Amino acid sequence: MSSKKAQEWSYSSHRESIGKALSSPGIRPNKKAHINCGSSVRMTGNMCANVDHIRRQGRWNNTTINGAYLTNLSRKLVQSMVGFPTYGRFFYLARAALNPPTSLCKKFFPSIGE
Repeated sequence: MSSKKAQEWSYSSHRESIGKALSSPGIRPNKKAHINCGSSVRMTGNMCANVDHIRRQGRWNNTTINGAYLTNLSRKLVQSMVGFPTYGRFFYLARAALNPPTSLCKKFFPSIGE
């Protein structure tokens, strides 16, 4: 067994590593160290988590969570705008049930059928 102790990762090292990982594909965010905060808040919101619970978990005040991390549109509003039911937790897209015409498939996959 290894007797190595966990070493704390400094803020600057964390920020630099995130910056390098994002710059490789050409992404230039202005909040490198906090880049995952917004997406994690939105993902938990999409799963119907209570905003007060999300705010408490991240130790954010209402101004911070509403101004920086949550989107301006509610999940239920967006679901209703695109025709999905607004009750319940999940909705289902029947992608596997679609059978697009071969002509369309050939535009995306030219070698199809070979």
